[in-house]
Amino acid sequence: MSRSPRNRPDGLDYETFRRRIKERDLAPLYLLLGEEVYLKDKALGLLYETIDESARPFNLTRLSIGSESPSGAKTTAAMVIDAANQLPMMSARRIVVVRDFEKIKEGEQELVLGYLNRPSPTTTLVFQAVTLDQRKKLTAALMKSCTVVVFEKLSEGQARTWAEKQLKAMGTRIQARALDLLIRTAGTQLATLTNELEKLSTWAGNEEITSEAVEALVPRAREHTSWELWDTIVQSDRRRALMLLERLLNDGDSGTPLLIVGALASLYRRMLAGKELLLKGASPGDVSRATGQYGNRASAFNSWLARTPRELIVGGLQRIAEVDNAIKNSEGTPRLQMQHLIVALTRSAGPGVGEAKPTSRLR
Repeated sequence: MSRSPRNRPDGLDYETFRRRIKERDLAPLYLLLGEEVYLKDKALGLLYETIDESARPFNLTRLSIGSESPSGAKTTAAMVIDAANQLPMMSARRIVVVRDFEKIKEGEQELVLGYLNRPSPTTTLVFQAVTLDQRKKLTAALMKSCTVVVFEKLSEGQARTWAEKQLKAMGTRIQARALDLLIRTAGTQLATLTNELEKLSTWAGNEEITSEAVEALVPRAREHTSWELWDTIVQSDRRRALMLLERLLNDGDSGTPLLIVGALASLYRRMLAGKELLLKGASPGDVSRATGQYGNRASAFNSWLARTPRELIVGGLQRIAEVDNAIKNSEGTPRLQMQHLIVALTRSAGPGVGEAKPTSRLR
């Protein structure tokens, strides 16, 4: 018997999901949300294991809306629903996983909504996304109909605890300061941490992992530094933001400035979407799902949104667009462009985001 789809405001966590699958308490509809890819993949693996291995080729379908299907045609919502309505072969259940469902066209949404109201009793249909657009009708229907499982990006403390457990299972010891350095250097994405832990464990053998080994063997995770840069901008910590910018530029190649600009543009678009929801009276949970911020990050992010004028966020987006255009048109050095951008974005009050030195003069 299936339980209520959600047992907390933002959905199930991985451990609760794992226990339910172990008990063979499967739901007909799942929505997997969040940025932690490693645990999301493990969750899918648990679902796959509920089908006998010999029967999986006939009862496991993975689809991505808009991508080319095996027949050569673009995958549509109709193909997803057809796959979900197929009867299982030599198994009690089949599993259909759909990615990029935000690309479902308006004219096909009613087909999906109809299935959500009456899902096949012999199929588990899984929707995957990092975050959702709360403005869409389909989003509301998915949140209502599906068992939501949230894969939050781990904090450094959570990642440290996870790494300690992994190393203990490997029979490997690590110095406390080496573990701290590992988390700061590699970041908190578990896929990256897993690779680095296996590498360090092999290197150490029966010895203890040292800080020197981490420094020598573990590359700095640019993605992790990008997240830190996001945080410093939200906190208006200009000094640390400039320091992180230098780290990113020094660790990267000639294309890194545009990658950073793209990441900042993504942050500000999420800010603007969240701010507009707050202005409409949306709940903190709705804002978190729209902005992709969960747990402790969501509280700090939503607090920043509440006290920040919409004009400041719009000005930030405009400034980012100016710098993007200036770098692409070789107006001044990319490093200087980025430095002025960070100075502008870390101004904490007033219309200052738009007041930085014009890009056309940054020669």
